[in-house]
Amino acid sequence: MSNNSSRWLVAIAAGAACGSASAVERPIAVYNQGALARAFELPVLGETGVLPNGDSTGALRFDLTTEYHTSGDPAGEAVLLDGESDLLTFAFRRGLGLGIEMTLEIPVLYQGGGFMDGPVEDWHSIFGLPNGGREDAPQDRLLYQYQRANGQTVLNYDRKGADLADIRLGVGWQAAESLALRTELKLPTGDDAHLAGGNFGGALWADWALPIPDSLWLSGWVSAGGSYNGDNGLLDDQQQSFVPFGGLGLSARLGENWALLGQLYAHGKLYDDSSLDPFREGLQGSLGLRYHVGNVLDVDLGFQEDLITSSSPDFSVHLALGWRSK
Repeated sequence: MSNNSSRWLVAIAAGAACGSASAVERPIAVYNQGALARAFELPVLGETGVLPNGDSTGALRFDLTTEYHTSGDPAGEAVLLDGESDLLTFAFRRGLGLGIEMTLEIPVLYQGGGFMDGPVEDWHSIFGLPNGGREDAPQDRLLYQYQRANGQTVLNYDRKGADLADIRLGVGWQAAESLALRTELKLPTGDDAHLAGGNFGGALWADWALPIPDSLWLSGWVSAGGSYNGDNGLLDDQQQSFVPFGGLGLSARLGENWALLGQLYAHGKLYDDSSLDPFREGLQGSLGLRYHVGNVLDVDLGFQEDLITSSSPDFSVHLALGWRSK
């Protein structure tokens, strides 16, 4: 584990505290959506509560992600990541009693050149953010390339199309009122040759609810854990087996039906033997708005940016419709 990763997780875990916590708003269900991250188990963080026996929830999530990065070094190592993906995920949770619940995620991935290059350049211009050379590249292109320092090209991908990505199965246990312990398996149902996963992974982590009084109209959570990942993939000899991760989320209730949510998601290096930016530690920031339709439906709209530039996609849009059985 790198020193940077250790400092992140220590800082995140320091936010957790013992004692009762107010009802915590569900997290925005986001993580690193980059093409080079799909071989790794990076779970959704921040679900601090387990469903009662017989209760169930479902969600249909859509993530539109665009990424662009190009870099190289004098030794000849070079990478180009330019593409757009649409990820449609069906997510399900059910309470089994005794403080235990099961979770299931079934994702379908479409990759292509997309249409977001122009809008992202405008977005970055409005907020004074760098484009990283995106404005000089061909618009709406799909091309992922990686050349090692020895001149060997190990990734050259430009196929457009849809694939089943890696299905996830999980179990959560309510260890304390403000603490849920979770584990998840990522099954290799995707195709690694199509950058759709195809790699087995398993994760263990804890989600803590922060003890914020209800009177403040705020709630929050902090999470920390790690995943073990197999070495199947196009860059299998560089993939890290163990990846630490952590997250922090805060939400503000805006009246009866609205909530504003902000989150951070950090993870350690996914690959070894490279000094290029896409292979270093990742940190993503998310901001979202949720509308509660009564007690049974939620509608989410969120945005995600890479806070450590080029180590994850530079822009993602998240839409979700969630429902509850009771």
